[in-house]
Amino acid sequence: MRTAILYVSIHHGNTEKIAREIARVLDAELLNVGKANEETIKNNDLIGFGSGIYFGKHHISLLKFIDALPKMNKKAKEFAEKLKITFQSLK
Repeated sequence: MRTAILYVSIHHGNTEKIAREIARVLDAELLNVGKANEETIKNNDLIGFGSGIYFGKHHISLLKFIDALPKMNKKAKEFAEKLKITFQSLK
Protein backbone atom coordinates (compact mmCIF):
# COMPACT_ATOMS: atom_id res chain seq x y z
CA MET A 1 0.00 0.00 0.00
CA ARG A 2 1.51 3.32 -1.08
CA THR A 3 1.35 5.86 1.71
CA ALA A 4 2.06 9.58 1.98
CA ILE A 5 2.29 11.73 5.09
CA LEU A 6 1.49 15.42 4.54
CA TYR A 7 2.13 17.85 7.35
CA VAL A 8 2.28 21.49 8.40
CA SER A 9 4.85 22.32 11.06
CA ILE A 10 5.11 26.00 11.98
CA HIS A 11 6.66 26.95 15.30
CA HIS A 12 9.00 24.42 16.88
CA GLY A 13 9.04 21.60 14.33
CA ASN A 14 7.30 19.13 16.63
CA THR A 15 4.68 18.09 14.08
CA GLU A 16 7.42 17.51 11.51
CA LYS A 17 9.23 15.23 13.97
CA ILE A 18 6.05 13.22 14.51
CA ALA A 19 5.37 13.11 10.75
CA ARG A 20 8.93 11.91 10.06
CA GLU A 21 8.58 9.07 12.56
CA ILE A 22 5.20 8.00 11.18
CA ALA A 23 6.64 8.08 7.64
CA ARG A 24 9.67 6.06 8.75
CA VAL A 25 7.56 3.37 10.41
CA LEU A 26 5.16 3.15 7.46
CA ASP A 27 7.90 3.55 4.81
CA ALA A 28 5.83 6.44 3.49
CA GLU A 29 6.51 9.47 1.33
CA LEU A 30 6.86 12.59 3.52
CA LEU A 31 5.86 16.03 2.24
CA ASN A 32 5.19 19.43 3.68
CA VAL A 33 1.66 20.27 2.54
CA GLY A 34 3.08 23.28 0.65
CA LYS A 35 4.94 20.87 -1.65
CA ALA A 36 2.07 18.42 -2.11
CA ASN A 37 -0.51 18.48 -4.88
CA GLU A 38 -3.45 16.51 -6.23
CA GLU A 39 -1.08 14.01 -7.87
CA THR A 40 0.40 13.23 -4.45
CA ILE A 41 -3.05 12.14 -3.33
CA LYS A 42 -3.86 10.24 -6.52
CA ASN A 43 -0.57 8.31 -6.41
CA ASN A 44 -1.06 6.99 -2.87
CA ASP A 45 -3.55 4.59 -1.28
CA LEU A 46 -3.37 5.98 2.25
CA ILE A 47 -2.82 9.63 3.17
CA GLY A 48 -1.85 10.95 6.60
CA PHE A 49 -2.53 14.62 7.31
CA GLY A 50 -1.06 16.39 10.31
CA SER A 51 -0.48 19.76 11.92
CA GLY A 52 -0.41 21.43 15.26
CA ILE A 53 -3.72 22.58 16.69
CA TYR A 54 -4.50 26.29 16.49
CA PHE A 55 -7.59 27.60 18.28
CA GLY A 56 -8.98 24.07 18.39
CA LYS A 57 -8.41 23.25 14.71
CA HIS A 58 -5.72 21.98 12.38
CA HIS A 59 -3.62 24.68 10.68
CA ILE A 60 -5.57 26.66 8.08
CA SER A 61 -3.14 25.77 5.25
CA LEU A 62 -3.81 22.06 5.81
CA LEU A 63 -7.58 22.61 5.90
CA LYS A 64 -7.46 24.69 2.70
CA PHE A 65 -5.38 22.02 0.94
CA ILE A 66 -7.90 19.31 1.86
CA ASP A 67 -10.89 21.49 0.91
CA ALA A 68 -9.37 22.19 -2.53
CA LEU A 69 -9.03 18.48 -3.38
CA PRO A 70 -11.56 16.89 -5.70
CA LYS A 71 -13.66 14.06 -4.30
CA MET A 72 -11.61 10.83 -4.23
CA ASN A 73 -12.10 7.41 -2.75
CA LYS A 74 -9.00 7.32 -0.53
CA LYS A 75 -8.23 6.24 2.99
CA ALA A 76 -7.03 9.07 5.19
CA LYS A 77 -5.89 9.62 8.77
CA GLU A 78 -5.25 12.88 10.49
CA PHE A 79 -2.90 13.48 13.35
CA ALA A 80 -2.11 16.44 15.53
CA GLU A 81 0.97 17.46 17.42
CA LYS A 82 -0.57 16.14 20.63
CA LEU A 83 -0.84 12.70 19.00
CA LYS A 84 -4.61 12.67 18.86
CA ILE A 85 -5.27 10.17 16.09
CA THR A 86 -8.63 10.14 14.36
CA PHE A 87 -10.01 8.44 11.27
CA GLN A 88 -11.76 10.33 8.55
CA SER A 89 -12.64 9.74 4.92
CA LEU A 90 -11.12 12.14 2.46
CA LYS A 91 -14.22 13.91 1.19
